[in-house]
Amino acid sequence: MKNFKALIFVSIFSVTVGLIGFLNHNDNLIKPNSNLTAYQVLTIQLQSLKNNKKLKNNLGIVQTYEFAHPENKKVTGPIQNFTKMMKSDAYSILLNHNKTKVGIIHQDKFHEVYLIQVNKNNQTRTFVWTLITYIDENKKPFWYTVNVIPYDKKI
Repeated sequence: MKNFKALIFVSIFSVTVGLIGFLNHNDNLIKPNSNLTAYQVLTIQLQSLKNNKKLKNNLGIVQTYEFAHPENKKVTGPIQNFTKMMKSDAYSILLNHNKTKVGIIHQDKFHEVYLIQVNKNNQTRTFVWTLITYIDENKKPFWYTVNVIPYDKKI
């Protein structure tokens, strides 16, 4: 069982690195689709933010915005507003961070909640990151982030 978990981790990591590499070289965004799990969406977003500087033109932020829930996009507005928010004091530690720790708080078939700890330049910040399923007009479920809330405790 331990080897199976390690194999799953290595597989998810490899797919994520491949996706980020694809994103980096082709300037193509990974679009929400029903084949992605919530954890894969989370990983895509975290890796995109971590590599925002390498991706250039804030493409990491743009990729993260792709997986923002459609209702959230109505609140945050266009990508320019989302970019300003990501560069604000509350969220800028996510951009080009060094390390990430992920812990799951809750998981069911409709939503997943994670505690995310990021380190950057000897600073640490923790966030509660929530993803939910969204059913499109074709009755396909997609995972989207509905909120990322700064949390004052470390994991």
